[in-house]
Amino acid sequence: MTGSVNVERTPPEDVFSLLGNETRVEILQALAENPEEPMSFSDLRERVGVRDSGKFNYHLGKLADHFVRHTDEGYRLSMAGMQVVGALIAGTYTADATLDPIEVDDPCPSCGETPILVRYEDEHAHITCSSCDEFFNRFAFPPGNLDQFDVDDLPETMDRWLRTTFHRVVSGFCPACSGRMDGEFVPNESEGEVPVRAQYTCVRCNDRAEASPTSVLFYHPGVMGFFYDHGVDVTQTPSWRVSAAEAEHDVELVSEDPYRVRATITMDDERLRATIEPDLSVSTVELIRE
Repeated sequence: MTGSVNVERTPPEDVFSLLGNETRVEILQALAENPEEPMSFSDLRERVGVRDSGKFNYHLGKLADHFVRHTDEGYRLSMAGMQVVGALIAGTYTADATLDPIEVDDPCPSCGETPILVRYEDEHAHITCSSCDEFFNRFAFPPGNLDQFDVDDLPETMDRWLRTTFHRVVSGFCPACSGRMDGEFVPNESEGEVPVRAQYTCVRCNDRAEASPTSVLFYHPGVMGFFYDHGVDVTQTPSWRVSAAEAEHDVELVSEDPYRVRATITMDDERLRATIEPDLSVSTVELIRE
């Protein structure tokens, strides 16, 4: 079956100029209170609190076709409208948050020293070792989410956010613009035994994400099951504890042009061997018992 795709684009300055009005923002927020239920014109106007029907209709009309959809059942948010309201609630455009450093009394998976340090600077979470430079994670985290959780829970909360975000990346979608992300191996410029890094690049906004080759495996059901059988739930356990588990990771190049990697994870008396293709897809996973 073949078909055609037609995507019409409006200049971003024209679209975002529509939001420069308090009444229009309040309309979006009112529709977001119950996004599954379309609202009639009169109910929406009453919810926003605008007495002048003509004035309200003018502002609502400006939002139509971009942030609001009008059907026979009433008005509802478009996908763009949902994303804008979500960003406002998350504080993406409005919040400026700070966080005192948090010490996590867990050993570093690289050197074994404690504690692990969690910082928040420039809208990015930093999870690092207090003693060495080998273990580090740096990733964007919405500032408006900091006050949604207890401070003591933030390290694991941030780590879950990272796992969720990277799952989206591995699935081929950019967390910044939702565009297509393509994966490839790139040479590892830092010192270490692993010769390559996994890199994903958005073909639309050029946003990038990098990780170790074995990070790609933790979203494969065979690898998740392997760890679960050995008492580690990778979906709930913080990444530093997964890395510090009694597991040995070995990465070797199968080919260099293009890069192809074979990764072996050993736990107890079992080994799991996986092949990661040049596009970072996992082609084979096999269990090897000694």
